[in-house]
Amino acid sequence: MKKEKILSTLEEVARQLDIKVRHEKGDFTGGYCTKEEEHIILINKRHMIDKKINVLARELASYDLTGIEIPKAVVEIIESERKRASQIEMEELEDSE
Repeated sequence: MKKEKILSTLEEVARQLDIKVRHEKGDFTGGYCTKEEEHIILINKRHMIDKKINVLARELASYDLTGIEIPKAVVEIIESERKRASQIEMEELEDSE
């Protein structure tokens, strides 16, 4: 699956979850935020497509995606980001002890 298709699929999953995806310029990594009860995932326009995919997949990994039809290749990316986030949390817990 081409990267552009992966990105558009992730954006469609976000829309199905009532999350708006905004592509903006600026000095930020990107991620989830809320503004006046609107759920938003910000994507930095200047980032390479791989980074955009990682940010979207990372944020969507925290949602229940049951019932949403998602291609296997995209599910694997989301799961990979979910595992990576869990590893980071474990490392942070170990460091704080």
